[in-house]
Amino acid sequence: MKIKVTRFAFISAVALSAGYVEAQTIPPPCERYITAVNICGADLVRLEETTKPEKAASARASMNDTVKTLTSGMREVVRRKGVDEAAKLCASPAFSSQMIPQITNMMTMLSTGDAASEGCQDAYGRLVLPTLTQ
Repeated sequence: MKIKVTRFAFISAVALSAGYVEAQTIPPPCERYITAVNICGADLVRLEETTKPEKAASARASMNDTVKTLTSGMREVVRRKGVDEAAKLCASPAFSSQMIPQITNMMTMLSTGDAASEGCQDAYGRLVLPTLTQ
């Protein structure tokens, strides 16, 4: 269960980066993605523990790596471009169109196992509802 959520996001974010800012605060539009991946990823690991216990450790390690890479990628964008530009990037339709399908795939797996927690559903809703109005 290797999640490739971060590969495009990280590469895109760093590729669009320039300039230097010392702030490490991740803006809310970016934090929403990290939160959704973190919470829903934990739900996926719990689902894996009940359905395929032999793969649970691997799933947990993969999810931890995914969250860590996504978070460090977002911090790098903030450092290079600043908080405002990072927020614009994370709120852009181009970024959303790459990230939301990945998280939707997570939700689909969780839904088929009736394993999406309320926290995961809320985090996913905070991502999807704003993009429906774009």
